[in-house]
Amino acid sequence: MGHQQERATRTRRLMLKSAAEVFDREGYASARLADISAHARMSTGALHFHFANKEDLARTVVNEARGILWRAALIPYEKNGEPLQSLVDISHTLGQLLSWDVVARSGFRLDTEWPRGGRQQFIHAWHACLRRLLDRAEERGSLREQIQPQPLTCAIVAATTGMGVLIKGRTGEQTRGAFTGFWQGFLPGLAAPHVLGELNPGGTTDLVDYAVTASRYLPYEPAEAAGVETAAKGPL
Repeated sequence: MGHQQERATRTRRLMLKSAAEVFDREGYASARLADISAHARMSTGALHFHFANKEDLARTVVNEARGILWRAALIPYEKNGEPLQSLVDISHTLGQLLSWDVVARSGFRLDTEWPRGGRQQFIHAWHACLRRLLDRAEERGSLREQIQPQPLTCAIVAATTGMGVLIKGRTGEQTRGAFTGFWQGFLPGLAAPHVLGELNPGGTTDLVDYAVTASRYLPYEPAEAAGVETAAKGPL
């Protein structure tokens, strides 16, 4: 990569982060390109060289966030043999990223509040991931008797995504504590007695920390995280 191309890549990443910070603070409707370029200490002309308009910029933030969250969630999704522990670890991983990574948090917010006509939203992908894990847990006999995965999936999605919105500004430890408290209260009614004692509501710390760090470096194919059908290959 030549020097000029490297400089263009750095400039684009700086603009992307600046846009994420403004979108995170103001929301899509109130954010202005002039504010984003000023925050990046660049001209609006330089901004338009890389992005056609605000929608293009927001779409790029969403796609970048989707990649970060998908890569991070993939690790506990694949590494844990027990589906319920995978579920707990993924929630902790996503919570940590939404707590301190402004691109992930801004993309999550944009994908929720910004209508784009039928695109798969984070919340729908998370719902599909949870349902697959709960179905696997049911097949393994890890769920309590008479537990129905479908209504349970909706309840967990509502609780965890709500926490994902509320953790803005919290430290990593506060976020971990919030999710740990949720699972401490929820798992006893979810997991079969012979499985419950093996589960860690605080998450598998080393695995979660590794997933958060690795989310920046692992390969990501947007098509693999585009929807429920392709998501069978991965979590989100």
